[in-house]
Amino acid sequence: MLQDSFIESLTVRKNGAKGIVFIVSSILLCLVLIVLIMFIPFLFWGAAVWPITSFISVALAFGLYKLLKRQHKEYELEISNDFFECAVISGKDKRDELVSFSIKECEYIGPVTSDRFSSDRSKANFLVRLTELMDFPIEDKYWYCCFTQDGYKFVVVFVFKPEMYKVFRRYNPRATKPMPMPIIKEDKAEKDEAEDDE
Repeated sequence: MLQDSFIESLTVRKNGAKGIVFIVSSILLCLVLIVLIMFIPFLFWGAAVWPITSFISVALAFGLYKLLKRQHKEYELEISNDFFECAVISGKDKRDELVSFSIKECEYIGPVTSDRFSSDRSKANFLVRLTELMDFPIEDKYWYCCFTQDGYKFVVVFVFKPEMYKVFRRYNPRATKPMPMPIIKEDKAEKDEAEDDE
């Protein structure tokens, strides 16, 4: 009887250079707008307008806070038997499903360093990145699943964990890229001890 399998993974998206530029420019723009909103009306109408301009400035600052909070993204991956599900959590509170599929549906499962990755990526209608960086490096630590759903081709890139390999091979051995099995070297001390017991 096959044992049920469950694997869960959470990857936090790093801002990167573009993200940092966006955050800094958003803060600077907000500060400039608050200064303009607070002081230009004051020059024309005096202190009587401060309750209104203060309210607008607070609303603007709150909007910036919500915008920057949403920049924090976590990508959740769950594999339950052959069911693969991924979602994005924005601002640590809003969860949106990205895509879910059966491992049995996959045309290919393997590392992004494989020869066919660039071809699969260019043919895909949707590229789902469950990675730390939007522009992830081409390394063996990243794997991808390629499948077609409702007439659309998907490529889902994720951080590979060794325990995933058995699940992929169990439910879709033909589409999963074979991995060389590690050679387990016997500890010399244990080997000598075993020989002494004989």
